[in-house]
Amino acid sequence: MIDTGTLVLDGRFRVLQLLGAGGMGEVYLGEQVSLGRKVAIKVLHADLMLHASMIERFKREARLLSAVEHPAVVRVIDYGETGVGACLVMEYVEGENLYDVLQAGAMAPSRALPLLYQLAEGLAAIHDKGIIHRDLKPENVLLTRGLRGEQARLLDFGIARLVEPDTASNLSQVGLVVGTPEYLSPEQATGAPVDPRSDLYSFGVLAYRMLSGQLPFPGPGPTQYVAQHAASAPLPLIEAAPTLIGQPALVALVMQLLNKDPVQRLPNANALVDMLGAVAAVGTQGGTGLAVAAASASSTSPSISDFLIPELPTEGGSGTVAFAAPASGPAPSPASGTAAFGVPDVTVPARPSSSSRASSSSARTRPSKAPAALAAIEGISPSRARTRSSPEALEALPVMNQVRGGTNIPGPRATGSLPTIGSGTLSGTPRNLTVMLTDLQGYTERTSRQTHEQNARMLETHDGLLLPQLREYGGKLVQKRGDSLLAVFPSPTHAVLCGMAMQDRLWRHNQQCGPEERLPVRICLHTGEVLVTRDAVLGEPVEVVKAVEQVAEAGEVIFTESVNLARGRVEGDSEPCGSVPMPGNGEPLRLHRCRRSPEGLPFGGQDEVSMRPPLTEQLAPVMRPVRAIWNRLEQAARPVVERVVERVMALARAYPGQTLGVSLGVVAVLGVGSYEVVRRGDPVYQARVLVEEGKAAEALKRLSEVPAETKKDGAVPQVRAWAMHALKRHEDEHAALVGLDAEARESIEDPVLDGLAEDFGEDEGDKGLRKLLSTFPKERVREHFEELAEEEHSPRQWGALRYLEAVQTTAGLDLVKLYSGALESKNCAVRARAARRLAGLGNPEALPALEQLSKLPREKSGPRNCGQDEAEDAIKTLTKK
Repeated sequence: MIDTGTLVLDGRFRVLQLLGAGGMGEVYLGEQVSLGRKVAIKVLHADLMLHASMIERFKREARLLSAVEHPAVVRVIDYGETGVGACLVMEYVEGENLYDVLQAGAMAPSRALPLLYQLAEGLAAIHDKGIIHRDLKPENVLLTRGLRGEQARLLDFGIARLVEPDTASNLSQVGLVVGTPEYLSPEQATGAPVDPRSDLYSFGVLAYRMLSGQLPFPGPGPTQYVAQHAASAPLPLIEAAPTLIGQPALVALVMQLLNKDPVQRLPNANALVDMLGAVAAVGTQGGTGLAVAAASASSTSPSISDFLIPELPTEGGSGTVAFAAPASGPAPSPASGTAAFGVPDVTVPARPSSSSRASSSSARTRPSKAPAALAAIEGISPSRARTRSSPEALEALPVMNQVRGGTNIPGPRATGSLPTIGSGTLSGTPRNLTVMLTDLQGYTERTSRQTHEQNARMLETHDGLLLPQLREYGGKLVQKRGDSLLAVFPSPTHAVLCGMAMQDRLWRHNQQCGPEERLPVRICLHTGEVLVTRDAVLGEPVEVVKAVEQVAEAGEVIFTESVNLARGRVEGDSEPCGSVPMPGNGEPLRLHRCRRSPEGLPFGGQDEVSMRPPLTEQLAPVMRPVRAIWNRLEQAARPVVERVVERVMALARAYPGQTLGVSLGVVAVLGVGSYEVVRRGDPVYQARVLVEEGKAAEALKRLSEVPAETKKDGAVPQVRAWAMHALKRHEDEHAALVGLDAEARESIEDPVLDGLAEDFGEDEGDKGLRKLLSTFPKERVREHFEELAEEEHSPRQWGALRYLEAVQTTAGLDLVKLYSGALESKNCAVRARAARRLAGLGNPEALPALEQLSKLPREKSGPRNCGQDEAEDAIKTLTKK
């Protein structure tokens, strides 16, 4: 802390007052004595300047920063050392902090785009000096007013880092702090080498925040943000900001900047300036290039899931192209299963070669050379803008897959299509699921030589063999197009078991029919983070399973390394079977397949094994020795972990400004395995496992052992409510949830919602329950209850359906189908209510199900009517003329 009136840097500057303090140091309002002008003086903490090499780095950075002259960069006036630390003296800028401006919500693109363009120019200016900012965030952007309107200005270069080509240099090894968790690049989050493309990622996060009003990751804490930047896929910008539907080029650019792979972002900040200029020019000229292409392709959404597949040869035609947009040519007939999810093809400008882009970038003489953007920003007429903007800049707009994470498959393409995702609702959070893709080998060629009736019978047989197995093993069918099924499983083990059961069932069928009726099916699996809508799966795993399908053979269950690592071994042996290039980066992805029996049923009759009993009962013989080993490892590891954690916390207290870096060090030293050891010793985790095993009473006992300070954690009351529901103590279940804080309500867990759905089905008149449900995020409840409502009939399915009806959010649900399914319930009250509801819907399609119920024999004992009377009344209502 420096006293007011103190003179620093040889008396050239006077300290007037403290403006703020942070992890790097303090910022003071000062005065340049010779000129009498206000300045900002940033004094770095003394412990950040402990080594001579760090002092030398600071001086070199400050010297270069002082040479940056750009209206979008707050200028460094002077630098040096004082008695309390090193100083950076910067011009004092009065304006609004961007962070404060964004508290009011998202910016309109018309305001955000000029500001982003200015910031990109400023970033290019400091990159041209060999400096990486490393801490781009709204707090480090000031908005000022001038003759040219609103001006964005970058500041706070306290943790900037020089680009050092000589990695052996001592200076190149000196780092300061990591950055701000919400805006870290994946390289910063994982401790990988950082170059200017790291700033482009942070710029993408900043742009996402400005355009949507929210961050691309949910957090909520620093540790979660670091992990999500390192490995999770961001929520697509078009979902966070649906109003950007008219700005597909801008949306695509932001998502490209958020790519985990630096190579897949733009090459440098100058290229970013050019791209933003082209985006601005597109809007100014009334729509050109990709923007017009995307707008004409879909009236609902720009390219959210342009799932491209590697251009590998396919034998006999594969139905998996149903899940992709065709690269070129006319759209095939839906009967072939190819492009069934797409919309009409649209011509897209070809991307320039890397060499042409490089030459365009190298031709820049100043960062401000982007006439098209200036035209858009300064209001120059369209005709003049066209004369000042090169067509190459427009053609360079990114053509990419806007799947989660911004993954894209680069390379020139003359044509392409921008499909929508049907009627699926783009909402919710990503989940780690196992994706299954099945298809008939040679399907297209086969349908071309069969009659329509033969094709219909073939698909009916196909569905009759596979879909029951899918339901039996807990899979959810998301898309069905011709011969191709796309499904998701919460468990990799269930997915592999289901694939084996399908192949056993198909083998039985193929043995009993002639060659023309056989069904050669290939089954492909991959585990990863996806977003599941009502009729689509979004995310990189979809691209991966399509790539795997290209090399799979009929009769196989083939899966990736991620499935192999995550699955249990109860489903049998496997063997490696090569690899495929990972879509997007070409890295080899190892493949495995279930080992087949040399004769007879390929997988020993897995189709006759019922999964209805709890999976824990089947896994118990395998898990008992595993848990015993785990317990011994935990006991051995706990003292070591505790000593390391104690030491790390001591370091954190000694260096409070570097807590995040210390935390990352803990992860690096202890590793993921140590986290698992600690987690399995956690009573909350143990209670969760006990509830899953059907031991709810023991789970409650374990929760009673939770320390008092931990009981405030939102996970504790949720697990308690889950256990209470299992014990049918519903009042206690609801009471446990009433006290949840806002953060816990935002992250309400699926099992808790499952229990509340079942409760609602049992007592729709419970006003307290309805009020409790209304306290959770409406979109979260709606999305989960829609998933439940589309399951096979069950108490929770019925409750979810009834609640969606109660709050009038059933758009997109097939109510006739769902209530017809409820007519098969064993609960007479449910049957009766479903029959009355079908009468109210007035759709004659319900007549077959109602007639089936009405003809059921009445019980001789007990209630003679179990919905039959209501079914007969509904039939009369629906057949009235």
